[in-house]
This record gives sequence, structure tokens and C-alpha cells, in this order.
Amino acid sequence: MLGSPTQRSYVLLGAALALPIVVLVILQLMFALDGERQAIEQRTLSQATQIATLSDSQLRSDLAVMRILTTAESMDRRDWPAAYVRAREVTELNRHWRNVIVSDLQRNEQILSLSRPYSSQRQPIDAAILTRDPRLMIGDVQREGPGCPCVYLHQPVDAEGRYLLTVAVDPRAFLGPLRRNTPAGAIAALVDRHGNFIARSREQTERVGTPGTRYVREAVDSGERLGIYAGTTYEGLQNHTAYFTSPLSGWSAHVAVPSSLIDGPRTYSILTLSIGATLALLLAGGLIFWALRDMSERRRAEERLAQTQKLEAIGQLTGGVAHDFNNLLTVMIGGLNMLLKRLEDPKQRQIAEHMLESAQRGDRLTKQLLAFSRGQQMESAPVDLHAMVPGMDALLRRSIGPGIDLSFDLDPDARWVLSDANQLELAILNLVINARDAMPDGGRIVISAKPSSRKNLIELAVSDTGLGMTKDVSDRALEPFFTTKPAGKGTGLGLSQVFGAVRQSGGAIEIDSTPGRGTTIRLLLPRTQPPAIEAAPQEAAPEPIKAERPGESILVVDDEPGVRAFMADTLREAGYHVTEASHPGDALRTLRDQPPSLLLTDFSMPGMTGLELGERARTEIDGLRVLIVSGYADAEALEASPSRPTLLRKPFDEHALLSAVRSVLAA
Repeated sequence: MLGSPTQRSYVLLGAALALPIVVLVILQLMFALDGERQAIEQRTLSQATQIATLSDSQLRSDLAVMRILTTAESMDRRDWPAAYVRAREVTELNRHWRNVIVSDLQRNEQILSLSRPYSSQRQPIDAAILTRDPRLMIGDVQREGPGCPCVYLHQPVDAEGRYLLTVAVDPRAFLGPLRRNTPAGAIAALVDRHGNFIARSREQTERVGTPGTRYVREAVDSGERLGIYAGTTYEGLQNHTAYFTSPLSGWSAHVAVPSSLIDGPRTYSILTLSIGATLALLLAGGLIFWALRDMSERRRAEERLAQTQKLEAIGQLTGGVAHDFNNLLTVMIGGLNMLLKRLEDPKQRQIAEHMLESAQRGDRLTKQLLAFSRGQQMESAPVDLHAMVPGMDALLRRSIGPGIDLSFDLDPDARWVLSDANQLELAILNLVINARDAMPDGGRIVISAKPSSRKNLIELAVSDTGLGMTKDVSDRALEPFFTTKPAGKGTGLGLSQVFGAVRQSGGAIEIDSTPGRGTTIRLLLPRTQPPAIEAAPQEAAPEPIKAERPGESILVVDDEPGVRAFMADTLREAGYHVTEASHPGDALRTLRDQPPSLLLTDFSMPGMTGLELGERARTEIDGLRVLIVSGYADAEALEASPSRPTLLRKPFDEHALLSAVRSVLAA
């Protein structure tokens, strides 16, 4: 029993204080769980919207190509044999087109269909193709018929509506965007206006063209543009499904997530409400702690993801800019080298040489940009630390600003290492910037190089007098996305990129740090011999390279007129017979008409890469040699290619071009 009234007052006062706290804790948890449920629902709706939007983009692209096809001269003149040939050419560039049909609606006849050879004898219109209203440009999925399962798209050929162009599109064209936007553990589908599957993240082959579950069809028949419904998939997954209906096609995207993700927060909130009074402050406080920590970690993860996506976008932009600069520099360097051969006036030669030197500096800059964007294959070669590190002095001092002292300590016996010069420069810059951020009040940075105690390794170290790191932080410092900087101030990718570059060079990385006493990061790089120096005098210009077999034919393909003209003129001057093409479509037609000895093609072109063009050309011309030029080549795609074509990196001069051409032709 309670003692004095004073004791009971204290108990009542404590209960009065505890009750609102418990209620507030329970309400907080209920709101947090409900917010989590709403976030999942909103995220799932966003994924469904994204799938529908990407599908619309594909449809708009196909309809735009169809509109261009209807304006072809052969269509205007009703020259159906020529229209048949043109339709087949367009289909070759749009591999997801399974069939192209032109119908005469007035006579109820099929004029042509790519599913059979062209014939002047007309076929009756397939009723399955036009069972829907032909005024609708986007039809529904069909399981049976030529080129099916497919989706039929329609486009009038003439203003009167007599002739109709129909394209059968492979439903798998919509499968990639759907799977990329399907979260783990979920099932997503794209269905037509009648609830039939067009694309599905599971069992695509078996389900395409078949009706969706009754839950899917009920959502489609409801006429609502978007929403969430409960149901069961064909696999027996109890789910909540978010859907969004496209206003363009009338198709709808459905993303089904397990019911537990939606029902779980609701169940937990009820359970918390029922037992919250008995668990009191301890249990409620624990639940709040864990809920808030989970929400905080999720928020930090989302912030890191957003920052990483921003960095990736900047990297892609940087790579694209570097690619364009490489095209310009190729023409400039090649043209200046050719001009120097013709100039005799000393002053004019001096001006041209200064221009060439500036263009070559631009070449080095683009290589650094490509290293940052990770659009350049790692090229290991002997690197002179005694030249490279002091050469970065101006860049590093601009990066650290005033208040920080920078010095170098390079051992004479630690000079040549095997690495990629651009990647190594980027690694040093990353380490110096990290050191700067660790010294908000100023300090000292020392970049040193000395022989390592490990055999055949050189130790390149960056030391600072900054805040230092605890053991837990230093143990995780090389993990991608790990950072101790405030949100928005770092991505956690700097040290991981340094580690990646050093590992690709065959080396290792060590971290030595003490809180309050600074940090030393050592890059252990393979020692190598200096490159051989040729005895020829520097003033001697390279001997002009001529065709080993004059008259050999070369097809030059590049969408940049200046680069294409430079390569073609250089090759003609060397004695080769040169044909030019401005895009892959022209190149394929020229290859068939005039098979060359060598295909010289740019890598990055609209519609088809140089690698794809080379592989297609080799299937048509046995023994064709291929040389790819690029300043922004996809190294992984080249390495994965079974043909492993030769690559000449931009920018290059006429000597490098002719040497590469002659080497490939002689192979």
C-alpha cells in the first residue's frame, strides 16, 4: 500500500507525467510507421509512373520513325516495291520491329508485308491486326499473327486515310525499362487497355499476350488513372500493387510489392498501441531510438545515392565534353603537323609550333577529364615520379589554398613506377584534397617517394598534420560511399577511386593515422625501368609513311566532317584508295557495293557504335580488317568483343594514323 499522501502525490505526479509521454511515444511511432507505409506506396507509385513514362518514350520514338517512313518519296509516289525496300532498310536499324505492313483500307487489302517477299498480288487484310479502332495509333498486344507476339502501331500514309502503315513491335522492347525500375522482391508488368500482359518482369515469354489477374483487369476497367489495390499474382504473392495509366497509349504499369511491406507498418502500430501502456517509457524510448536511427540511416543513404548520381552525371558530361574536344584536337594536331611540313618561313613555323604545343596540352587535359569520368581504359606505362609530382605543384597549390604548406621529398632511388599517369595524378589530387579538408585551421602536407621495404615496390606517400582518424574510421576509409564529411560535402568515393587505380596498377595502399596527429596514406606502386630512348636526333622528323600496297581500299566512317576529312586526305596522300561515309547506314551500303580492305571507323556515332558496325561488317565481308578511332571508347565493350579490334585513341597526327593503318593491314 502507498504510504503518506505525499508519497501518493509523488506517484500520481509521476503517473501524470508518464502518461502523456507514453501517449506521445505511441503516437510518434504510429505516425512514423504510417509515414513509412506512405513512403513505400509513394515510391511504388513513382516506379509505376516511371515504367509507363519510359514505355511512352519508346512508343513516341517508334511513331516518329513511322511518320518519317510515311513521308518517304516511294510512299508519296505509291511506288510499293521501292517502299518495301525502304521499309526493310528502316527495320534493319530498328531491330525490335518484327514486321511492317501497308494496307489499302478502301480495298481491304494488304499492299505489302515484310513477313513475306514483295508481290504485286494483294493479300486480304488480316482481321486480327485491325480488330481495334484503326484511328488509334497504338494498338493492343497480340499473341497470334505474323511477327507476334507483338504490339501493333498504326500511322496513316495519306491525308484521306486510305493507306495505313502498321508496325509490329516486339514486346521485349519494353522489358528493359520495366526490369530496371522493378525493386527487389517485387513483380512488375505493363498491360494494354484490356488488361493483357505486354511485358512482365517474370515469365515474360509465357505471359505476354495473356490476360492479367482479375485484380489487374479490375484496376484497368475502373477507369482510374492511378491507384493502389490489394491482390494476388499468378505466383501466389500476396501483394499491394501500385499502377499508373499512360494518357498516350492507355497502357498501364503495375508494380506489386509484398503485402507485408504495406500491412507490416499498420500491424506494428496497432501492436504498439496495445502493449505501449505496459512497456512504459523504457520500451517506448527504445522503439523511438531504433525507429529514428533507422530513419536517419535511410536518409543518409538516400543523400549519398543522390550525391553519387550527381557525380555520375558530371562524369558523363565530362566524358562527352572530352570526346568533342578530342575530335577538335585530332583535326588541329593533324592539320598543324601537315602544315609544318609545308612551312619554310621560320616565324611562321614558330607560330605553328606554339599552336601545336597548345593543342598537345589540350590533349593532356582531355585525358585527365576522361580519367575523371572513367571513360578511358587504364593504360599502364612507366611514369617518372620526379617529373609528374613536381609538375602538379601549381594545380595542387590552387586546390589547397593559402594557410597550408606543401612540400615534396623525392628520393633519387624512387623514380620510375608502372601505372597510368592520368589515374595517378587524379589519385594524388584526391589525397591532397582530403588532407586539406582534414586541416581546417591550416597545416603542412608532404608528398614523398622512397623505395619500399617490400621488394620491387616504390612508396608514394601523402602526409598531413590534420585531425587524423580513429582506427574504426581508417579501417573503413577505403569502402565506397563511406565518408565522415557533412552531407553534401563528400561522396565517399575519393579514397575508393584511389584504391581502384592503385590496385589496377598491381600495387597496394596503406593508411597510418592517429587522432590529433595527422594521417599518412602510402601508395605502394610497382617499380619499373625507364622507357628506352631512341638514338635518333630529336630534330629529325619521322619518315613519311606510304601505303605498302598502293591502291588498297579503305572505308572511312565518322560523323564529324573535320575528322573524317583529315583522315581521308591523309590516307589518300599516302597512296590509299579512300571512300567516305558520314554514318553507319551509309557505311553498310557502301560495304556491300564496294568491299574495302580496311574499315576505319569512329567509336561513338549516333544509331550504332563503331564496334557494332565493325562486327556487322565482318559478318558480311570475310577477312575485313577493322580499326576503331575514339577518344571516349567503352573499354569494357571492346574487351568483351570476340574480335578484339585495334583501337587508335584521339587525338592523333597523320604519322600515328598511317602507322596504325599500315600495322592493321599487315596483320
